[in-house]
Amino acid sequence: MSEASSTIKPLKTTNLPDGSPLHIVKERDNKLIRRLEIEGVVVHIGKGTPSRNDIVKAIAKLYNKPEELIIVKKILSEYGMGMSRIKVHIYEDINRLKSFEPEYIIKRHGRS
Repeated sequence: MSEASSTIKPLKTTNLPDGSPLHIVKERDNKLIRRLEIEGVVVHIGKGTPSRNDIVKAIAKLYNKPEELIIVKKILSEYGMGMSRIKVHIYEDINRLKSFEPEYIIKRHGRS
């Protein structure tokens, strides 16, 4: 475990396909919109910023949800740190996702 990841107090942890650890640090159940809002940290020291697709796959596996219900809202990389903060939404159904997410975000994930 790297020094950076040892200072994080995660709720849940998983690994991306390239082996980088993804730590979930905050979960919020938004009952009105019927989605789970997640904030996390990916430690990718010596590697590039993780792709949205890799994050979606890891979150889908961790939360046992279909990939099409997961939207990565933000990936904020910290320059020179090898860490990225992520914000993810997991919807209950595809109609809720299409109602609340902007069209450009849906297209960014390769969905229409």
